[in-house]
Amino acid sequence: MGGYGSGLWKRSKPKMTTESKHRIDIRFLRQKGKLSGGSYGVLTWSRQGVQTGSIAYFTAADHILLSYRRQGQGKEPELVEQVVLFDHTPCNYGGRRTWFLCPQCGSRVAILYGAGRLFLCRHCYRLTYSCQQEGELDRALSKALNLREKLGVNASLSVRITASDRPRYMHRKTFDRLRNEADRAANQWRRLLANKFGVSNFL
Repeated sequence: MGGYGSGLWKRSKPKMTTESKHRIDIRFLRQKGKLSGGSYGVLTWSRQGVQTGSIAYFTAADHILLSYRRQGQGKEPELVEQVVLFDHTPCNYGGRRTWFLCPQCGSRVAILYGAGRLFLCRHCYRLTYSCQQEGELDRALSKALNLREKLGVNASLSVRITASDRPRYMHRKTFDRLRNEADRAANQWRRLLANKFGVSNFL
């Protein structure tokens, strides 16, 4: 698939893996500040320096609209416009976390996959993990978020943790250790995300 409006989506095949499919990660959207109502742009994917896909999006308060072209069976490419609803859960230290609601099963998920006509969750497409790095990605993000919760700071990895964020009850040495661990986990997640899924551009 090339630029928006010119690419093609391939049909699903047996024994598909998450690694082989385009994916939309709501954690990445949140980190880039794209979940506020009225945000719009284009998300692109690439592999080994070659762009493999792109999708236009528009976010509202309670949903995201995805717009892309897909090759049908023996037909001209069709324009697909898909609405995916959001759900929210409270965080331990205030605020809330946003999730996708899978359009097919209604499950609360962080990632949707383009393995067919629509973007759905991994279970609906029966996708399997192709290697251990997927687990490494999730563990790095989970560790970074858990540490930020312990520190009582903003859950967004794009917000830097500063000395002024130290809770009054926490010793400075403990705070510095947890902050350094959170920064390392966040940096590891960013590296894995870039290397594995080839997110090259986000407007």
